[in-house]
Amino acid sequence: MRVTFLLLLIYGLSEAAPPPPMAKPGCTGLCGNVSIPYPFGITAGCYFNDWFHINCSTGNDSSVRAFLPSIKMEVLEIKFPDPNNDDDSFSSFELGIVRVKMPIITSSNCTSTGPSNGGVNMTGGPFYFSSYRNKFISVGCNNMALMTGIDPMLVGCNSDCNSETNIDKEANCSGFKCCQTTVPSGIQVFNVSFKSKDEKNNGIEKCKYAFLAEEEWFYSNMTNLSSEVPPLERVPVVLDWTVSNFTDINFTKADRRKVRRGSTDYGAVYYCGYGYEGNPYLKTGCQDINECEKDNNGCLNKSDCMNMEGSYNCDGRKTRTKIAIIDRSSSTSAWLLGCHDHHFLLPCDYGPQHGPRA
Repeated sequence: MRVTFLLLLIYGLSEAAPPPPMAKPGCTGLCGNVSIPYPFGITAGCYFNDWFHINCSTGNDSSVRAFLPSIKMEVLEIKFPDPNNDDDSFSSFELGIVRVKMPIITSSNCTSTGPSNGGVNMTGGPFYFSSYRNKFISVGCNNMALMTGIDPMLVGCNSDCNSETNIDKEANCSGFKCCQTTVPSGIQVFNVSFKSKDEKNNGIEKCKYAFLAEEEWFYSNMTNLSSEVPPLERVPVVLDWTVSNFTDINFTKADRRKVRRGSTDYGAVYYCGYGYEGNPYLKTGCQDINECEKDNNGCLNKSDCMNMEGSYNCDGRKTRTKIAIIDRSSSTSAWLLGCHDHHFLLPCDYGPQHGPRA
């Protein structure tokens, strides 16, 4: 009689769930290295409206890039709100975001051939400059840079190049050759007016620069912006986005999706419920998170973790490891001799026709 021993590890038997769908069914969800989730899309029928249309094209350097023709900017990344935020603490900062490359605005006396004096106007669209994730920055001497088109607000900063100015200020971009300030919330327009800080000392004006930039980029480059900015044409900026007039969702409990209306300056925010991740703009886009696969799930031992729909617990129950002896000469396919639960051999429940069973 030929006997084969088979070890079945039931705990690890199930395969990891595939990632939740992000693009509409039948639509391309990737442009180069950029994920394109619905309501964004590349081809007709794959995006919510023209504001979310992505143009995926190959540049002169053979790299594939994603562009938003509606705002004329290259897209670096698209993200949804964090699915694990507690409902009671959902804040206006937790919106969908789009990281884009935005042109630097220069003064009229600059000789640069790159993008210069054209501002950005996204009025009427779903995109807003993130006040939480961006900075307004200006570089130049005898410089007063003011944001325009945001009346009645007055936002800007000053910088000069006087030798008596504390040189440490350049490292912090706080007035010597460079200045920065916060960005007001809810704005869709960006343009800049340059003036002289000292009208008596404006005989020979040098080139001045102003732009919005992602806060993380600013902090990693602020020590020497006066020399780093001139060669640049564009910098990364973060846009908040939402779909306030989205009508494709008919919420049910099984959808695992939620909406907060009027909770932000921009209208409704759609997101996956707590314990779920994915795309809340697709009917089956929100899927359960297996917290037991995460190292920081709070369970003392990973084997104690039990994943549940929308949650998990650490109750200490362990999945049994079944040891089977397969007798190829027998009419039964497998006989389970015992059930091993890590440290204990447990009795198995014998079925009437199919041999022992756990």
